[in-house]
Amino acid sequence: MDENYKQPIPSVPVPAMPDNDDEIDLTELLGKLWHKRKFILKLTGIFLLVGLFIALFSPVEYTAQCTVVPQTGEEDSKGGLGGLAAMAGINVGSIGAGGTISPTIYPEIAKSITFTRDIMQTPVTVKKSEGETITLYEYYTDKKYGSFNAMNVLKKYTIGLPGLILSAILPADTGLPTAAGDSTALPAMSKEEKRVYDIIQGSLKLEVNQKDGYVTIGYTFPEAEGAAQIAEGLRRTLEKYVIGYKTEKAKEDLAFVEQSYEDAKKDFIEKQTNLAAFVDANRGLASALARATEERLRNEYNIAFTVYNELAKQREQAQLAVRKTTPVLTVVNPVVVPAEKSAPRRSLILVVFVFLGLIVAVGWVFVAPFFNTLSHEIKQQPADA
Repeated sequence: MDENYKQPIPSVPVPAMPDNDDEIDLTELLGKLWHKRKFILKLTGIFLLVGLFIALFSPVEYTAQCTVVPQTGEEDSKGGLGGLAAMAGINVGSIGAGGTISPTIYPEIAKSITFTRDIMQTPVTVKKSEGETITLYEYYTDKKYGSFNAMNVLKKYTIGLPGLILSAILPADTGLPTAAGDSTALPAMSKEEKRVYDIIQGSLKLEVNQKDGYVTIGYTFPEAEGAAQIAEGLRRTLEKYVIGYKTEKAKEDLAFVEQSYEDAKKDFIEKQTNLAAFVDANRGLASALARATEERLRNEYNIAFTVYNELAKQREQAQLAVRKTTPVLTVVNPVVVPAEKSAPRRSLILVVFVFLGLIVAVGWVFVAPFFNTLSHEIKQQPADA
């Protein structure tokens, strides 16, 4: 028994501790950054200078806007025809009951060519017009109203240089203007109109808040007063289009009632003439056949008169529905001349470029050794025979 206790205990192999070479050494990273601190500061300074250039030479812009609430309720102006008009086979029970369109369609209206062309004709007064009112299209196309923009010039001869060369080589595109007097021709824009269209669409703001039920209309322009004038013109033009869509059905109903009224008038005159002629021709006769014929003609006359009279009333109602121009956009926050510019936000631009410079510089410090190693390995590889 004692000998068994004297036997050596078998040793259990202990696994080696994992190598910590793959773990991130924060001290080493900070050391790399400190070693390259001059490079990081220089590159961040370059980005700061670029941001300062952009902040100083970006064009000043003002944004004017207003808030409106669309009236989406549907008016019901049914007349008193009902069964009376039905006797003549006329169904005009919903005359004048045209509701407004959904506010979600407003952005699509603003993108249309016809709407933008109307905006191009918005009167605006700028400093260089010397108190004279010009159109927005003239402002964007006449060079005397434009101002020198270093950023646009820089973009034109850097990013936009290929397009500038192509436009000089290729023939000018005059567009496909709509043929005069041809109602079937599709609307088209010239090259100049397309350029102005893009500028207006980029400056226009039309946002629909479906949750709270209001619409924000705004415009961005280099001058504060001009921005307010154009924003107010946008609101009025949008209201004109919405009213136009709203009254479209009322106009169709009016045309239908007018035609029905003329037909009923002719029928009434005919029935009236027949009754009068029969009474004059059979004056003094007391036969049953004459009395029955007179009664039938008188009934036809009464029906024709009732339909004619009711259609005359409905015609007046339809005309009133078309002439009614009640605003469909209630202004809750009117347009005012902006007191502060909306762009450029110089402090934000500087912060963004400084942060971007730091990110690029730090990233290059850690990535550069990898590219140097890769380039060295490629150079050491023997060339193919």
